[in-house]
Amino acid sequence: MTWFALPAALLLAGCLRSTPTRDAWTNDASIEFPQFFEQPAEEAGTVELSGSVLRALEVAAADFLGPQDANTPCVDRRESHRYRVIQRQGILFIRIDEDPQACGLTVPALHSGAQYAVGSDGRILRRLRDGEPDESQMPTDAGPGIQVPTSEVGRSFEPPDGSVPLPFIQAPNLDAGSGAHHHGP
Repeated sequence: MTWFALPAALLLAGCLRSTPTRDAWTNDASIEFPQFFEQPAEEAGTVELSGSVLRALEVAAADFLGPQDANTPCVDRRESHRYRVIQRQGILFIRIDEDPQACGLTVPALHSGAQYAVGSDGRILRRLRDGEPDESQMPTDAGPGIQVPTSEVGRSFEPPDGSVPLPFIQAPNLDAGSGAHHHGP
């Protein structure tokens, strides 16, 4: 009976652990992405990647494209994308873009790319998918603003002196494509 207790205890202990998740990452908006297309990329010749660059590419591709198997659609496969890497101050900046020609297409899908900042330890420090707002470029609060006098709140387009209606109000025009003529207020 005791030889059943040890495997059962190990099995139970394994079930009690939290399900592993991908490595923790932060989204540090203070990290600014470089201009990835400032300089042309070099495709010909010898390419040498360090282990840390390869790991950073793997981490970014896995995060952006998810798990891969034989049923993964062409446009979601890692080999159907182009990668640009810039290394600055111990951070690897990676730009991933869909390569439509890899799947027989002529143009990439809308929002089909992303930018990553990956630390030397392989952790994602920042991610920005195409189409997402860039938090580092968000406007800061401009302060309380200018108070509008209550006499101006809700005011219509009447001229300040009340004399003549504005020209765009008095001109007869069609109303929203209905064919009905609309004559001023």
